[in-house]
Amino acid sequence: MATDPAMKPFVIGIDLGGTNVRAAVLERATENVIGRSDNIPSLAMDGPDITIGQVAEAAFQAIAAAKISKDDLIGVGVAVPGVVKSSEGLVSYAPNFRDQWRGVPIAKPLADKLGVPVWIGNDANLATLGEYRFGAGRPVRHMVMLTLGTGVGGGVIIDGKLLEGADGGAGELGHMIINPGGRGGNAAFGTLEGEAQISAVVERATRIIQSGRRTIIAQMCDYDRFALTPKIIAEAAEAGDAAAIEVFEETGYLIGVAAGSLINIFNPQMIVIGGGVAQAGNLILDPIRRTAAATGLRILSRNCQIVGAQLGDNAGIFGAAALVLQKVAGES
Repeated sequence: MATDPAMKPFVIGIDLGGTNVRAAVLERATENVIGRSDNIPSLAMDGPDITIGQVAEAAFQAIAAAKISKDDLIGVGVAVPGVVKSSEGLVSYAPNFRDQWRGVPIAKPLADKLGVPVWIGNDANLATLGEYRFGAGRPVRHMVMLTLGTGVGGGVIIDGKLLEGADGGAGELGHMIINPGGRGGNAAFGTLEGEAQISAVVERATRIIQSGRRTIIAQMCDYDRFALTPKIIAEAAEAGDAAAIEVFEETGYLIGVAAGSLINIFNPQMIVIGGGVAQAGNLILDPIRRTAAATGLRILSRNCQIVGAQLGDNAGIFGAAALVLQKVAGES
């Protein structure tokens, strides 16, 4: 008699990026990663068929590294950077890939190659699910996550379930308008992405340097704006540089405006802040917390923690594994 997939001991999570694919085998009982793939080129610009082959190769590498049989797998989850219809296993739109990535089925052709069930989801949504299931969100059932990196993404967990929306596009939190007429993002001016992505933080510091104001940021990047990073700005702020502290205060204020609205709309128990900008820790978290408390309904905001993410770059992999556990094994 065939073993019920929901009872099998292992699951694979895969993070498909514009540059690389990474896969890991997770042991269900211990929640430990027992085998990983190399960073395999995704070759996304070569078309979906080639990329699906690269994703399959990453999965096979992880299986070999874990020294298990694919017959022991519950299934495979894949985090994809784009609008994803998880129920249909297809990518509706992937802005970081070419136009041929529209309405592309991923789950079925990948399942055919691997011989196991496959589920797919948006990368930021699955990072949220990963933090909820395996990271900072473990203590709660209602959670929102913001990922502040090259762009800004996020996701929403309601009573342990990922909010996907009618077309799989729920959770595009980076496209919230928080400062009308402000800095441009992908879709409009004044979005959370436009105001809080890495380039926005660097631009604020660059403007201060170019104004001639006294700041150690200039010396730390050797007056080269192309060498300037949020990490350098954070180091300057930790050294007490007033201009660097101001950069994080302004950025945190704008993120806090978004966080206050998210509290009012979703009533989460926790907002998790991840991505490269969040590595500044309390330099960015404290102004977010203050502004969210001032703009969110008091009865809601006082019961919502705002914390840093725990899983780092592995959130997508863990979230993809969590997706399978939800879809196949009914775990939340």
